[in-house]
Amino acid sequence: MTRRILAVFFVGIFVMAGVVYAGGAKEDKVTLRIDTWENPSTTEALRELNRRFMEKYPEINVELTTSPTDQFNQSNPLRIQAGDVDIWSGFGFAQEVRDFHGDNIELAQAYQYIEAGLVEPLDGQNFIDNYKQESIESFMTYNDRVYGVCMGSVVISGIFWNKDLFAEHGLEKPQTYSELVNAAETLQAAGVTPFTAAGAPVWPIDMIMHGFIGALYDDALELERSLWTGGAGFEDPRYIEALRRYQNLLLNYYERGFQSIDYNPHVGRFATGTIGMLPDGMWQANAIANAIETAGTGFEFGYMQVPASDNRDDNQTYFGKGDLMWFVHADSRVQDEAMLWLEFISEPDNYTYFINTVGWLPTQDVEVENEILNAVSQYPMDLAFEQLHISRPTQGEMASGQVHFLTPMGTIESPERFAAQAMADWRAAE
Repeated sequence: MTRRILAVFFVGIFVMAGVVYAGGAKEDKVTLRIDTWENPSTTEALRELNRRFMEKYPEINVELTTSPTDQFNQSNPLRIQAGDVDIWSGFGFAQEVRDFHGDNIELAQAYQYIEAGLVEPLDGQNFIDNYKQESIESFMTYNDRVYGVCMGSVVISGIFWNKDLFAEHGLEKPQTYSELVNAAETLQAAGVTPFTAAGAPVWPIDMIMHGFIGALYDDALELERSLWTGGAGFEDPRYIEALRRYQNLLLNYYERGFQSIDYNPHVGRFATGTIGMLPDGMWQANAIANAIETAGTGFEFGYMQVPASDNRDDNQTYFGKGDLMWFVHADSRVQDEAMLWLEFISEPDNYTYFINTVGWLPTQDVEVENEILNAVSQYPMDLAFEQLHISRPTQGEMASGQVHFLTPMGTIESPERFAAQAMADWRAAE
């Protein structure tokens, strides 16, 4: 009699706790916590996919947190360390360790998380097979294991240009640096602001420098090798020329006060139709198109490589990276739900919706409906220098060689002087 009462009692407890499954679904909702940075097109796509996912799996509540990039870079590591997130975003694997790097290196943050046992491997998950093999190998694999789902690749250093404004002033798409300067001077003489940009967060300005490096070096890996093998590094005449040419644009042709413009609002400034060019990553193409529609300005725009060289052949390549790679926390209590979410967004129909909304180069074999994307696809894309470069653990702040230390972003006027200080900081960290 007592055993029967106890059995009934325990069954009652399990029913009340919601551990009874019907058709494989839990009666009580579980929460899946996802953390990523803020980008209008990406956020739009994720919210729609999450709506579809929760409609299909009503027992799972998706809690999506987004924040500006700088804030995300500060808060996300804390959440990972605390186990306060189930899925988070990073970038496709890069910064490959090479023979010349030696041992005094600082591993990329994603690799540090893996080495610390915080990232759940994805080997054997069927949804990985939906992605291109080259994308799996290039962006998702570390030490022969798959650790992430990379949603696409992007150009990080290109220039959006207002085709209507250019035509109005008798200009064509610049193919060389001299032609770019001429276009800027022509627009400025006509009372048109040549460039706008988001200078307040700093990183959007540094990001465009990779277009200058890529065009003036045969291979950006030359710069990395030079830094690590006692070469000229940032004092190489090609790097100094890249700094000088970019600084010339920043000083003379960028919108006055661009240093205080935040990221994303700058898209609206370009959408007014009164500014000639916007250097930025290709992911802003859809946001620009939407902003133009909202503003009712209706102008045609394009996207071009940074024509940093005076040799047209040097300016044919875009430079970028693998973007938005999802990682699953190894200590997540809802790993099954996390894998279900990754499987859902990896389904071809859902993935196609995502890639067409964000406007990236796809990592699956799907068709895209994006004029800018199709145009970019006609040209080669190499990894940007930032994707090749590995820092030293104790390096000084200028050892990064970032352009924001130069005027008008910083206080150093001379590219040569800055390059010397950058190399002094770099060598001091040996």
